[in-house]
Amino acid sequence: MRQIRIGLVGGGWMGHAHASAFQNALLAFGPEPAVPVFEAVCTLSSDPSQDVKDTFGFRRSTARWQDLVIDPDIDLVDIATPNSSHAGIALAAIANGKHVYCETPLARSVADSRSMAEAAEQANVVNLASYNYLRNPIQSLAKKLATPDRLGEIMSFRATFDQDVVLDPSFPFTWRMDRSVAGTGALGDMGSHAISLALMLVGPIHQVSGMVKTFVTERPTADGAATRRVENEDIAQFICEFKNGALGHFSASRLGTGRKLGLTYEIQGRNGAICFNQERMNELDFFRQDEPQEIRGYKTIYTGPEQPGYAAFHPIPGVALGFNDQKTLEVRELVKAIAESGPVLTDFRFGYEVDRVIEAVMQSVRSRGWVPLSEIE
Repeated sequence: MRQIRIGLVGGGWMGHAHASAFQNALLAFGPEPAVPVFEAVCTLSSDPSQDVKDTFGFRRSTARWQDLVIDPDIDLVDIATPNSSHAGIALAAIANGKHVYCETPLARSVADSRSMAEAAEQANVVNLASYNYLRNPIQSLAKKLATPDRLGEIMSFRATFDQDVVLDPSFPFTWRMDRSVAGTGALGDMGSHAISLALMLVGPIHQVSGMVKTFVTERPTADGAATRRVENEDIAQFICEFKNGALGHFSASRLGTGRKLGLTYEIQGRNGAICFNQERMNELDFFRQDEPQEIRGYKTIYTGPEQPGYAAFHPIPGVALGFNDQKTLEVRELVKAIAESGPVLTDFRFGYEVDRVIEAVMQSVRSRGWVPLSEIE
């Protein structure tokens, strides 16, 4: 039985989520076409990697990611660390012939994202940017429906990603508010997921115009001994025109009052529409204009075994999947791609295209005007 030996960089919450996903993928899908093996784990912070090592049975731990990426006993480098470290780790891993799985946004800058995409393509290694919300089985159905045959000409795409986790001004400063580590704030951290859905369901974006604002400008440090200035945006909004002529509106807020995982979108076509809300992630609302007037209206479609990946969890429709199941489906795709030399849905080139949109929005904020994506290279 073929093995894929994993070197995980990052021992925090996201590192746990990745390790759980590999473990669950083996349980849900079985050992074919390859078995993930927890070879080594490294942490870049004071968080104890020993916890991850013991919890998931990693064979060993290391304090230096530089040692991990050159290790001949590792096939796949899994990057679950803050944004600023992604490019350095990924490029070193690729240079040593490793496959790479990286959290998103792919990098802190569009230049780094492009370097990562080009390096991975030149080295011909499997590379996956983690947009796990796209792995919800219901999104494969949404992609089938979001076509001219089903919806007619697509006219409008509206999306939000709102959370109120840091709404309280006393919530402490985190690395996500440090521009040198995170880059953008709500736009990159949350808006990137809405952008990824737009690119998958509607297509490339032609031009954007945006605005951002920081409402909580200072936050206490974790120890409460001081305050730190918040260096990136709390709320980002932008409008866009897609290459196919559709118009778009995006909003991302980490101060989204009352919203817990408010990732939503609505696609309107001349003949129909679809709506989705991640807080009800097992449902897709579908509208057809050609139905008789007396019964015309949105109907709810539930996830089921007809949608790819679902049947590994349950044989009948309507049984709820969760966030970690999306991660499980994502790493299943990754394992198959490595074992069978197959494609992945969101490679580094896809991650770079998302980051191009983010950079265009930020250039628009600075220039206070429209920015074509063709200017972002």
